[in-house]
This record gives sequence, C-alpha cells and structure tokens, in this order.
Amino acid sequence: PLEYRFKKVQKEIRFVLDLLHVDYKFDNMDKFYKLNGKALIVSNHLSDVDPLILIANSEKPVTFISKMETFKFPFVGVIAQALEVFPLDRKNLMNQISQIKEIVNYLKDPTKPSVIVYIEGTRNKHPENPCLDFHPGTLKIAMMAKVPLLSVATYGTFRVLDKKSYMKRVLTQFKFLELRTVKDLENVNTTDLAVELKKEIDLEVDNMRRIDVEFLKTQRLSKKRREIELAFNKRILS
Repeated sequence: PLEYRFKKVQKEIRFVLDLLHVDYKFDNMDKFYKLNGKALIVSNHLSDVDPLILIANSEKPVTFISKMETFKFPFVGVIAQALEVFPLDRKNLMNQISQIKEIVNYLKDPTKPSVIVYIEGTRNKHPENPCLDFHPGTLKIAMMAKVPLLSVATYGTFRVLDKKSYMKRVLTQFKFLELRTVKDLENVNTTDLAVELKKEIDLEVDNMRRIDVEFLKTQRLSKKRREIELAFNKRILS
C-alpha cells in the first residue's frame, strides 16, 4: 500500500538528509494537515531535494510531478517509483498533455494523496533572483480535478547538494501560504492567478532571506565564504 511505502521511504530520506546536515524550518504546515481531502500543492523550485524534504517531514502521504530524468538518478529514482511520482517530458508536448490527464484522474481518486507541482517548470539556478515565471497551464490541473490549491514558499535548499558549500549545517525553509478552495478557483483566469501566486511566493522568499541572514551569523565561516553565502540574500541586503 502507498501509505506503507511512504513511511518506509520517509525513513530512508531522513537518514540521507541527516548525513547532509540539513536543518528544517516549517511554517503553517497544519494548513495541509487540516485539509478535508487533498490539494494541488504549488511551490517555487530551487533544488532536486525540494520534494524529498517535504516528503521527509509530512505526516501524510504526498507525491509530486518531476522531470523524466529523475527516474534515472540513484536513490531518488527508486523513491520516485515507490511514491508514484509523475514523470514529465518537458520536450514532448503530447506526453505533457497525457500526463496532465493522468494527474487529474489521480487527484480525483479518493484513495490517492495530494500532488506537489513545481510551477516554474524547472529549478531556479539563481536563488538570489526572484522566482522564474509561473506556468499558468499547471493551475488548470486543480480546476479540472476540482481540488483546492495550496501554495508553498521554499528557500535554502539550493545549498544541500552544493559541493562548494562549507557550511556545517544547512537551513532549509518551507512555509505553506494561502489555500484557495475549489469555489475560489471558479471562473479564475489562470494567467492572472499565476502572476498573483508568484508575487505571493516572492514576498515570502524575501522574508526567508532575512531569516537566512540571521542563521548565517551563527555559522563559522571565513570572511570570503560568508560574503558568498550572503550574496544569495542580496535582494534584502541592498
């Protein structure tokens, strides 16, 4: 059963994240837990570990949409299969249309969990900048499946797999933001909603940068390295 697989996978992910010295800061996760049913969870994307950290810390099963290459990655590929992750071929439009239909049917199934989608379409390789443009078409999944839309802001995860990072601990932050009900999504223009969500998440990411700056002050880093790490927060330091 998926619930059993989820618990088993959680233990494996937590073990690996502990080895990578990852710290977590989660806010408003009760918005997800109190859901009567499921939701399409939309988030900004900074690292391949983004969904893994959410999965490792969730009290109930959740899966995600990912690029096809994920299934070839060691460790992560096995997890993707175990959690029924949806592979998306970003170069094949027909594949995308087919997968969207499958995701909609998946969300309609009362036995299946919520789905996380990274609405930028790819990870933002420059975390010091605002989020990449959000893809409006992704939001139609929630409308077609008639499930709520829950937004999440993410920050700090880009350091987890950074081979150049010398930090002994890595702070990753996640905050669950506004929940838009099925009724809220009726007759909504997805292009306008995508812009609204981007502003909402960008604003919260700036708040996370402030927390990140305070965290960096507690780390023993060389002057040069501290400058490099602080550069990711230049939007609030300028």
